[in-house]
Amino acid sequence: MNEELENLALLDALPDHITVGGGQMLKATPVTEGRDRFVYIEASNQMRDLQGEIVLAKALAESADYYLKFGNLDLEHYTQIGAKKGIPNYESFEIGRPIEVRVQNDVTFVKGQIFCGQGPAAERANQFWSSITDISPPQRWYPSVGGGVADKGVGTDARGNKVAVIRQVRWTNIGFSKTPVNPTLSTISTSAFGPLAKSWGAAMLLKGLEAGGGSDVATLTGGAALRVQSLDQQLMSYVDFRDQFASLIHGGEVKTMTQPGLIQAAQERFDLPAEAAADYIERFLTDLQSALQEKR
Repeated sequence: MNEELENLALLDALPDHITVGGGQMLKATPVTEGRDRFVYIEASNQMRDLQGEIVLAKALAESADYYLKFGNLDLEHYTQIGAKKGIPNYESFEIGRPIEVRVQNDVTFVKGQIFCGQGPAAERANQFWSSITDISPPQRWYPSVGGGVADKGVGTDARGNKVAVIRQVRWTNIGFSKTPVNPTLSTISTSAFGPLAKSWGAAMLLKGLEAGGGSDVATLTGGAALRVQSLDQQLMSYVDFRDQFASLIHGGEVKTMTQPGLIQAAQERFDLPAEAAADYIERFLTDLQSALQEKR
């Protein structure tokens, strides 16, 4: 079977959207080891942020050991900005810690462990975990990298435009929020799928493609100024892209089902940069395959 026929066969598993059984999203079993609870995070890519800057994956890779030793996972970067902002009990917003960092193809992935236990110190971590495991669909949480910028230079983005490049950082934090700081990043997941599955070799399970983090760039000053977000207002979350693109295919507006053709269609229809379009289409085809396997 050639590529186009194979992809058309996959599409048959997707009546309208990537859903199954009464319109419910596919949901993966959370990854746990005993009482330990884990999340998988596509923490950063090399897309230009709101301030016209690109954070190099190399910069995060070089600071990974520091982050693993001293860094944390929290809500809204409050452990980083709480003292300056006068946020009461800001330490209580820490909900976990990183246990592994991997960088592949300019994308930084993090595996994190969410605290568990009883009492006030575990309350926010338990609430967070409940929000992505106990309800359907799970809440969306998006990641945002926080830390200090040590060195900047000038480079070019994917479209050849000059842009400030962050070359060196002291990485200390990933904050989880409801607002996507970088709409091309995946929401935080309790299991590895898509690019995360490639990174950790885990089963490619959909969990509704729900969960996530982000917050106001203006709140990250001084040592917590490291943020990643796209300037391109045309960019959308993968979940929105997935559903809209599936509708275009079913409506006959996309004439090819080869991967290069789908990438080109995604670029043209949604004004996506080449690398974002390629990533979205790869995830899209992975999701089709997962839906087909579930249907069987």
